[in-house]
Amino acid sequence: MLAPPNSIYRLTTYYMNVLRTVTFKLRMGDQDRVTLAETMRAYTKAFSESAKWGFENKSWNKVDNHHATYKLVRQSIPDLPSSLVQGARDCACEALKACKCRSLPERRPLAAMRYNQRVVTVNLVHGIATIASIEGRIKATFFIPQNYRDYLTWKIKSSTISYDRRSDTFYMHVSLEHNDLEPVTEFKVVGIDRGIVNIAVCSDNTFYDSKKVKNTRAEYAHLRKELQSKGTKSAKRKLKRLAGKERRFVTDVNHCISKQNWSFYQLEQFIRYKAEALRKHTLLVDARYTSQKCSECGHIYKRNRNGSSFRCRKCGFELHADLNASRNIAQAGISCLSRLPCQPAQCSPV
Repeated sequence: MLAPPNSIYRLTTYYMNVLRTVTFKLRMGDQDRVTLAETMRAYTKAFSESAKWGFENKSWNKVDNHHATYKLVRQSIPDLPSSLVQGARDCACEALKACKCRSLPERRPLAAMRYNQRVVTVNLVHGIATIASIEGRIKATFFIPQNYRDYLTWKIKSSTISYDRRSDTFYMHVSLEHNDLEPVTEFKVVGIDRGIVNIAVCSDNTFYDSKKVKNTRAEYAHLRKELQSKGTKSAKRKLKRLAGKERRFVTDVNHCISKQNWSFYQLEQFIRYKAEALRKHTLLVDARYTSQKCSECGHIYKRNRNGSSFRCRKCGFELHADLNASRNIAQAGISCLSRLPCQPAQCSPV
């Protein structure tokens, strides 16, 4: 088992806001595409001005930055809507806070822009969006996939416009919120141990091994090596396609695992939002000693575990090591629930 925290699930009976971000491919005319790209460049310029002031004055305070830079930015970029100027300033201050003002934050010319609801109007029912730009409003359309239909009644919180240089495509990412009010009827906790040999092992005896992922990645690595040795234009195009194909494969594996219940963080995020969709809550528990502790008697000893085998030196209990760890995680989760200030009356597994 690895050091990153492990996950347990519980279904809450108190109110919980469920958040989702859905992505749409924007369709618009050629001139509007040029205008939107220029708006992104202007947004980046506003970001740089705010970031420069914050770095020089060692401050990430948004109010101070606004008073110091707003008028200057409006004068230097008069066509950029004021709401986008403020959005660029907020992004710059957040970047400064993230690096503690130790370095000057930089941003690509066509990096994503953050929009609030005053400068973008999104109609999820008809697939239409009007977007503020340096030349007024731009109208764009987008296709709504069938699996997004459940989100049509959710409340829109904010939007982000991004540009994919490889496909020369603009995307809109819409953040949605929904209040979960449905009560639940039973209580159960499931522990999940994440690792390398087994991607995930659940305390309900469910195993997800990494054999398929490792074999597929090995095939891609061998093919990449051969293509890189050729160095031709066609080989480079093939390498570019392979990169996206491998990334989509690993993402699909993580989606499948999280839906039934190779980056640990990505799998954790998938588990979180799929658990929310089922009105369940995800907790992170301390992973220390979960591989060494006996899930039957609680005895902790380093030599209890030998590879994938676990045998308690005190009570003789034997089990697969990852399954034993997942049961310890579930027990730790129950202990965490007992200490929560607002405890749910009932819970259920994924």
